[in-house]
Order: sequence, then C-alpha cells, then structure tokens
Amino acid sequence: MRLKKCVYLILVIVFAVMLCACRKQDPDIGDPDPEESPTPTMHDTVTIAPVISGGRFNLVAKLIYTVDADTSRVVRSTVMVRDDTDITPALVIDFIVDSLKDESLNLSFDGIEYEDGVCVVDFDDSIYTIAGKSADLEDAILDCIAQSVLDNVDGCMSVIYRIHNEAYSTVNRHFAYDFVYME
Repeated sequence: MRLKKCVYLILVIVFAVMLCACRKQDPDIGDPDPEESPTPTMHDTVTIAPVISGGRFNLVAKLIYTVDADTSRVVRSTVMVRDDTDITPALVIDFIVDSLKDESLNLSFDGIEYEDGVCVVDFDDSIYTIAGKSADLEDAILDCIAQSVLDNVDGCMSVIYRIHNEAYSTVNRHFAYDFVYME
C-alpha cells in the first residue's frame, strides 16, 4: 500500500513539473510580424523518453501543439500517455480539444476518419465561431491539429479538413473537398 502511495506521489510530481514546463515560453527576439500565420513546424529535435516505469505500465510524454487564445499563436504542449496506448488521430485531437477548453475555446467534430495514411477531420459548426473570432486563431487551430496528428500518428502522411462532410469553407478560408491542408 505504501508503494502505491509513493508511485502516485511521483506521478503527481512529474505531472506538475511537466505542466509547469509546458507553460514556459521562450522570450521573443524582436517583434513578430502580425500578418504572418503562426506555424508549429520546428526544425529542432525533441527526444522524449519514458518518464515513469515499473509496476504495470510505463508513461511516455507526447509532444502536441495547441493554441494560446490571447495571441493566436501555436504553442507546444506535453501530454502523458501509457506506452501501450494506440495513438490515433482521434486521441491526438482529443488532447488538443481538452487544451483548447483551458483557453475557453470549444471545438467539436462530426467525425475523424483515418485510412491509408490520410486523416480527414470533419468539423461541425463550432469552427464557425472560432473563425469568426479571427483568421489568425483559425489558422493556428488548423495548424496545431494537422501538425500534432502528423507528428504523433505512425504512417499518417496528410490531413484534410471538411465541415459537415463538405468542402471546408469559413469567412476566412476555403478549401476544396479533398484539399490536403498539410502533409
């Protein structure tokens, strides 16, 4: 029983440290161009190894991207998952949706399909609310979803966006039905 409490305490401490580390941002060098769309693509390598092992399972940290609603910028975030978890596009997007709720952004979908290396993300009307707030915020959300799925789902080669199983079209962006947003 004491071992379980110790393992639980260690998990809480590791989670707290990871959470604090996720919120830290590098200071900007210069003034960013407000017209430039935020992009999560980084050329540096991030190596994340198992954090906690022993007992019945291992936890691993997964790097995803999310959005800072105040600045409409893509930011890195870390989530902890069991090492035996099947990482699917739906799971990755669930992590993003949860993090967006922390930013008071509600996002939901009609469906998420994944077949032959192609992920099709089918938004519901919630994307219209986000697009109505700002084009930069919409771009940041589209970027963070696509980059997170491509980085974390083995074999995923491209991401396509739709709304109600029709071509993606908001006040800011219009994509053809099978337009590949990111690959």
